[in-house]
Amino acid sequence: MNLERVATALAGVAILGGIARIGMTPSALIWGENSVQELVFGLIACLFMGVGIFGVYLYQAHRLGITGLASVLLLSISSTLTAALVWSTMLGVMAEDQPFVAPLQTINSTAAMLGTIGFCVQTLRARILPAWPVVLFLLFPAIMFIPALSNWGAVLWGISYMGLGYYVVGKKSVRHPSVFGM
Repeated sequence: MNLERVATALAGVAILGGIARIGMTPSALIWGENSVQELVFGLIACLFMGVGIFGVYLYQAHRLGITGLASVLLLSISSTLTAALVWSTMLGVMAEDQPFVAPLQTINSTAAMLGTIGFCVQTLRARILPAWPVVLFLLFPAIMFIPALSNWGAVLWGISYMGLGYYVVGKKSVRHPSVFGM
C-alpha cells in the first residue's frame, strides 16, 4: 500500500468522523445535551477525526511542512483528549468530582486552539484544498459561544472535515498540486 492510498483511506476516515460529528446535533436537539446518543456520536467522531486528519495532512504535506505537522499532531492529541473527556462524561465524572478533569480540559482547549489556528493558516497558505472547509473549521469555535447556535457548531465542524476529506478522496486541488501530483 503506497502513501497515496493511505492518505485516501485516512481522508475517508475523516469523512466518517465528520458524519459522526454532524450526528451530535440532532441527538442533542432531540434527547438533550450530554445525552447518551450525543455522547456516542461525539466519541466516535473524536476517534475518527483524530485519525482522519492525518490523511488531509499527507495530501498536502509538502506544502504544510513541520508547522503543519505540529498542528495536526495537536489536533489529533486534542481529539484523543476530547474522546477521554466524553468517555468520562458518559461515566458521570465531572470536573468538580475529580481534580484531574479540569486540567485536562484546559490542556485540551489549548491544544485544540493552537492546532486549529496553525492547521487552518497553513492549509490556506498551501492553496491545495479549497478555503470553504477551512473557514468552517475556523467558524465552529465562534458559533459555540452563541447560545442559540451552540448546538449547530458540531455541524460546521463535521462539514469542514467532510469537505477536507472529500477533496482528498477525490484527488482534487485548487491551485497547487498535491504531494501526489494531482
